[in-house]
Amino acid sequence: MGLGASRADHKKDDGYVPPSDRARARQAPAPSAVLTDPDVAAFDPTADKHDYLLVFATERSRSSETLKWNEVRETWFQAIPGDEEKKTAGVELLRRDWVQRFGEEEECPKGDVLGLCREHVVDLLARRSGLQLKLSLPSDGARRVYCQLRAPVSLLERKADALDYKFKFKDEIDPGPAFWRRSSGTDRVSGRPVYDEIIEDATILDREKAQETLQQLYAQGRCGPADVAVFADAEPTPRHWSRRVHALERISDRVPCHNAYAAYAPYDAAPRERHLYEEYPSVRGRTLFLPKDRLYLTKRIVDEVFDFAVLKERGLVETFVALHDANHGEMPTTDWLQKRWVFFWRAEATRAGAPLLSQTYMLKGRSCPCYMRPWAQPLMEIRAYFGEQVALYFAWLGYYGYSLTTPTIVLTAAGIYEFVTGQSADDEGWWKPVQVSLAFFLVAWSALYKDGWDVEQQWCATKWGMLDFEEEEADRPQFVGDADEPRRLSPITNQNETYYPAEKRARTQFFNSIIVALLALLILVIFALIFELEYKLLDVLPASLAGYVLPLLIAILIQWFSRLYNPIAYYLNESENYQTQTNYDNNLVLKVFAFEIMNNYSSLALTAFFKGWYWGCISGDDNCLSDLKRLTGVIFGVRFALALWGIVGGGCVSRSYKAFLKLVLPEADTNEDNDGENPMHDDVEEGDRLKALEHPAFVDEAELEEYEGLFDDYAEIVLQMGLVCMWSLGFYYMPLLAALEILLQMRVDAYGLVCDSQRPTPTPAETVGSWGTLMDTMSLLAVFTNAGIIVYTTKSLEDWSSNEKLCAFFVVEQLLLLTKALAHLCSTGIPTRLEEIQKRQEHVVDRHKHCRFEEVFEDDEDEVAGLKRGHVDRSEVRERSQSTTDGMSPFTRSRIAYLDEKLRACESDVTIARSQYRVACKTEVFNEDCGVSYSRRTPGLALGMVTLTVLEAENVGQRHDPVNASSCRAVVHVRDPTPRHQRAYEGPPGPAPQVSKPAKKPPRSNELPEDLRSAGARMVFNQTFSLAPVKTSKAEIFIEIMDHAKRLKRGSTTIALSDLSDQRKQALTLSILRPTATTTAQFGIPQEAAVLYVKAQFQYSRILPIKRRIYRLLEGRRKITQDRQNLRLGKAPEHQWDFPDDPSRPDPGATPTATPSSTRVGFAPAPAPFAPPPPPDDDGSPLT
Repeated sequence: MGLGASRADHKKDDGYVPPSDRARARQAPAPSAVLTDPDVAAFDPTADKHDYLLVFATERSRSSETLKWNEVRETWFQAIPGDEEKKTAGVELLRRDWVQRFGEEEECPKGDVLGLCREHVVDLLARRSGLQLKLSLPSDGARRVYCQLRAPVSLLERKADALDYKFKFKDEIDPGPAFWRRSSGTDRVSGRPVYDEIIEDATILDREKAQETLQQLYAQGRCGPADVAVFADAEPTPRHWSRRVHALERISDRVPCHNAYAAYAPYDAAPRERHLYEEYPSVRGRTLFLPKDRLYLTKRIVDEVFDFAVLKERGLVETFVALHDANHGEMPTTDWLQKRWVFFWRAEATRAGAPLLSQTYMLKGRSCPCYMRPWAQPLMEIRAYFGEQVALYFAWLGYYGYSLTTPTIVLTAAGIYEFVTGQSADDEGWWKPVQVSLAFFLVAWSALYKDGWDVEQQWCATKWGMLDFEEEEADRPQFVGDADEPRRLSPITNQNETYYPAEKRARTQFFNSIIVALLALLILVIFALIFELEYKLLDVLPASLAGYVLPLLIAILIQWFSRLYNPIAYYLNESENYQTQTNYDNNLVLKVFAFEIMNNYSSLALTAFFKGWYWGCISGDDNCLSDLKRLTGVIFGVRFALALWGIVGGGCVSRSYKAFLKLVLPEADTNEDNDGENPMHDDVEEGDRLKALEHPAFVDEAELEEYEGLFDDYAEIVLQMGLVCMWSLGFYYMPLLAALEILLQMRVDAYGLVCDSQRPTPTPAETVGSWGTLMDTMSLLAVFTNAGIIVYTTKSLEDWSSNEKLCAFFVVEQLLLLTKALAHLCSTGIPTRLEEIQKRQEHVVDRHKHCRFEEVFEDDEDEVAGLKRGHVDRSEVRERSQSTTDGMSPFTRSRIAYLDEKLRACESDVTIARSQYRVACKTEVFNEDCGVSYSRRTPGLALGMVTLTVLEAENVGQRHDPVNASSCRAVVHVRDPTPRHQRAYEGPPGPAPQVSKPAKKPPRSNELPEDLRSAGARMVFNQTFSLAPVKTSKAEIFIEIMDHAKRLKRGSTTIALSDLSDQRKQALTLSILRPTATTTAQFGIPQEAAVLYVKAQFQYSRILPIKRRIYRLLEGRRKITQDRQNLRLGKAPEHQWDFPDDPSRPDPGATPTATPSSTRVGFAPAPAPFAPPPPPDDDGSPLT
């Protein structure tokens, strides 16, 4: 496979080199990259390409028409994204240009208005978006102006960072299980393998060694300048920088990769993460972007300036389209896709792809077997070119066609068996084992097919990094406000928004539902009249002729009614005025299928269940199975004929048919080595270069048919699936015809996308959406139709009464439902391997991007040594380290037993604390730059909270400057003295200021004279404030005492949050700084210091207290282990313990005496809860 495909392969000789040999080879300069893959080597670095084309009409067109300012203003207001303020500012800018050109005129010629809009759009795109524009001015007689757009790579990277757009990790970040399980031998003691790569990756480097390795890699040209140094802030511990150094070494060594499902992670523009992401060759150099990424991000940048769908809808812009020419000079091109996708028989076996994305034939270098080639598609390249939404449709189409292989073989064999033996389901007899078995088979197949696609869909989402994808939807350009109240103040955002009442939409939906139901009923009546006509024609025409004329008429009417109803369904759905495209599509699906189920299946149901009873069958019997066979065969024949008609082009030889002839006829073959060129440039001769410049390729692309979306394609195939699983008992060759139709449809749709239509804008997608629900619906309907055919259509129960047949129908229907349920139970759901891959991807992202390690507090050197020898079970390491106590005195053994007991208790505490730490890490992450934890579930939400109780203030008022307590309030707010450009967060540091209730005078007492009490010498507030969220620990709480009656500030004080780092409630006495107006210099009277009594608590992390408790426990465990070893070696303990046989131990019956904590070291005296932790070198574990 080519661009976008994984580099994973499964060759035995993959060029693996052990870590020691790679380290020696790393001393030499990096070899120059040689592009050996023809799919990668076919790049043209001289190509000058743009990604999008914006087409304007010139002033010469339609000059007699006029446009009013009010119409342009409403269109412009809707076309500008953002809130009310941004929309209003955009309209004012256009109004300024309007006045400069037309003065105060309110109605101007349309051509002049279009020219003004074009200049305004181009000017805003150039100034605000940062896009690069190339304007093609009109030549004489031209009626269009073309504007090509592209985004610089730096702008794309910034946009990807802002959107948290996911990019694929390099394969070397996680080369795969086969790489990690490389073993050079086994451990002599345990006999377990020694995994060299795991040991190499777990090796901890000190800072000097890491710095030296990075500088050496840079000097040899094996890493970029951004990776030369250890990042002090982002890599606080040896594990952090060791992880990055080992990853860079694997990348520079180009280790063999066996991971077909590399992890995806949101992009971060930080230099420390640049090495993680895969880079692809392009005409702009090596970038992070596949073609679909570049087009998607560019579209998002454009959408922040204008919604061109609105301008196109209102006629101010002709078109805005992604260009096929955007891939000129790089892979994959339209030529590449034609050769290896549309005309699959031309593709090399190693580049044809596979029917399913989950199959190993999709891997690079693997050949697709010949019998799978008709269903094979290069899905990775389709996704790289068109995006996930289109690729997912073709993945589903290929999966459905490939799945039809089983019913095709089974039912075709059944048809051949009946033909050879002369038996038929029309034969009399109550037991039809073949037909009954096929009914159960079809129901089970339809259930297993849907479950299998759900799993394949998960494989696709995992492979393409689309798991848990969510995208905020913009309003549809067709969405308009209510005539009575077009805009209203949003109760959510407090911004004006376009508003349409849900009650009006509900009424419209109700009336539209009645219209759809009446149309469906009309279809039923028409088909009933046709059967009545058939009954009359039997008196005029031979039965054999009448039996085919009317089915042919029904089959044609089904297709004609579908095409006739589609615009009606779109009109009805448009009248309901949906705000988002998702709601619009979901309701359109309901309208279309409510009609199409009746249109496609009602004639079959009438034939199978009612025709023999009411009109009579062609054969003269009451069971019309032969009529059902004839009708289903004709319906599928018409569908197949229409598919072929689409290739021929309706009687005239279309471009598709010409291409088909060119492929079939050898003399018409094209040059297959022209993979790197665009088909738009194929016919440019050397002498026609000037002509090509005058008529560039994008002009031809603007003339192509507009891409209409995938709705009709999905609907057609889902209806076909219903025909297969519901009515194949009537015509055994239906799955065969369906498979051929799918094969034809797949290639025709591919050719249309590649050559006959404008390029669709790439759109991310995780699933096929509501179409999956419709597949379930078809599977459920198959239960009832197959039961009905067995009971009512065949002659199996011909002699049974109506009541007996009804009972038999319910029995068969329940058995088929049971079969369907059992089929769902037998499907394994998400395979274990897929779950492991998804969890592995999460682990890799956590380890390399979020810098989280599973074993974050390990410091036991014996255990680490055991792991390096291949041991996974730590208990084995400890058992081997615990040597026998033979030969020791009872005194020593009792002390060792005592320490063993303490060690077990310590281990239990460590296990509990680690479990608590992991639970806390799932909900929050500690931000080192801000000093507080942030929520994982709500990104950007700080978890810091200050609980402040303001109790009393003293000496705010004096005899010479009295203060009325009832007019004073405390104002509390959070402020950050750090300069704004140095802050590691966005927005204010805390919530809005909070104001207390008015203060009160203290109760009368002898302690405070009445004159001081009245002067406000003491003011009682006694009010609690909760300040959240607080975003940084560098902030301070600023408390002001305001006199609202005199509008004076009586004093202020601050609390630094760093003083509350222990997260405990503290009682504080704060000095109040009073204004200079009340100083001694003014009154000449000494003043007593004003103070404020408060209680404060700053809670900012659950992680840190647990982590530091673990540090203390690990320190205690280290001391216990050290003294156990000393006792075994006959040495005295280095720390003091409360041994039971210690002579200095106090007598239990004696009066206890205080023992200084420093003389008993069972565990080191607990430091303050927020004492600094041990140095990182002791543990090597990350802080977050």
